[in-house]
Amino acid sequence: MFSGGKDSLFALWTAMHQGYDVSCLITLIPKSLESWLFHYPAVRFAVLQAEAMGIPILIRRTGDSATRGLRDLRSMLKKAVERFDVDVVVSGVLASDYQRTLVDLVCEELKLRTFTPLWGKRGELLLAEVMSLGFSVMIVGVAAEGLTKKWLGRVLNDEAIEELNSLASRYRFNPAGEGGEYETLVLDAPIFKKRLVVEKARPVWMGDSGYLEIEEAYLATK
Repeated sequence: MFSGGKDSLFALWTAMHQGYDVSCLITLIPKSLESWLFHYPAVRFAVLQAEAMGIPILIRRTGDSATRGLRDLRSMLKKAVERFDVDVVVSGVLASDYQRTLVDLVCEELKLRTFTPLWGKRGELLLAEVMSLGFSVMIVGVAAEGLTKKWLGRVLNDEAIEELNSLASRYRFNPAGEGGEYETLVLDAPIFKKRLVVEKARPVWMGDSGYLEIEEAYLATK
């Protein structure tokens, strides 16, 4: 299950380094930020990330409700089984019992095993590991007290992560953004053969939250 954010990319990297043969990516694009299940900002660029890794991707648009999302997820998983003989579903769920339970229920129904390699990992530790591995991560959505418009489009580095951890402690949110406090887009990773370049983007701010509207992006040599 692939959104293009740091958690799904890190989960993918972990699965590959634990010997899993990753045969395809599954991306569901919700209608808006109000989605109960799926990442929204910049998710349509998952197709470029898939190309950068040389992994097939199945993409489908879905609605924002949990009912519609689960129905479309079930349909996409069935397609993955038929096309790629999939038997394990990897997800980047970190701490949400709600998301994990729903994914497990759908997979159990389809007789698929699940693997959540990031489950229970502390947010600050996850950020440190992602950075140490050489991931380039851009923040493309914020929805938490303490996270202002200035974070949109910011690429994480040591200074940004120190500030993020401080804000998470002060305003009591998960520093990895597991509760939807912020969303990310991975521009580069060790498993990318090319890097993603954001050519044109604009912040969309709604008073206390917002997202980065990416209008143009492309793959470049590393």
